[in-house]
Amino acid sequence: MGPTILQLGRLTISSYAAFVGLGIVLGLAVAYLESRWRGADSLATLDAALWSLVCGVVGGRVVYVAIYWPYFSTHPRQIFSLSQGGLAFQGAFVAGLLGLLAYSLWNRRSFWEMADIVAVGLALGQAVGWIGCMLAGCGYGLATRGFLAYDLRDIYGILAYRYPTQAMISVLNLAIFLVLLILTRIGLRRRLAPGTLAALYLALNSAGLFFLEFLRADETLYLGTLRWSQIVEVVEFVAALLALMFLRTRHRRAAASELAVSSP
Repeated sequence: MGPTILQLGRLTISSYAAFVGLGIVLGLAVAYLESRWRGADSLATLDAALWSLVCGVVGGRVVYVAIYWPYFSTHPRQIFSLSQGGLAFQGAFVAGLLGLLAYSLWNRRSFWEMADIVAVGLALGQAVGWIGCMLAGCGYGLATRGFLAYDLRDIYGILAYRYPTQAMISVLNLAIFLVLLILTRIGLRRRLAPGTLAALYLALNSAGLFFLEFLRADETLYLGTLRWSQIVEVVEFVAALLALMFLRTRHRRAAASELAVSSP
């Protein structure tokens, strides 16, 4: 399977679009099922996830075009074409997060509870979407030799033995999905603080991506020796740790207050 998964006359479906689309569908399905399992409002959850998705796609594309503006300034018609890749994940994540926050504030719903539900679906969606990225050649790895070397193409179609960075990130997100799925099944019993799953997703994802990006060879903006996205991932990791501490402290105080009220 290559960059094109189906071609019927003038109709062409790229592998990237197919797997990203499949990831979106599966992510939304998981969010819906997770909300049903929790007894939350399923329709509101889907609305929030879709709102976050739209904001994420727009934000991811805007950041991607901004990074590669020298190219897009001479190819303006390709600015709105997503068939061969072209979403900056960190831009999409931040924009999607802001979209989810805006939805929760506007509809007066718990941001942390919604973030927990969406995070589980997001992890699975990413795991599937990165397979499409590998087939399209975006996010390609450094050329290498050894047991981690696979004959993979880059975004220009050039085959070489490279680190399978896209597959590694896919496995990372699949592992995060399984961790969150296990924790959400014991969450009601152990009474995890709302927002814990979302903060844990952010911590694991940002830490994993930070190290895996050292193996990437695709062009991007560098700040010193680090890719711009690695700088964002450091900020995200610190924010996730602070969120975990905040949520744990708030949850303990709430539990202590409930206990004091219920005591004679």
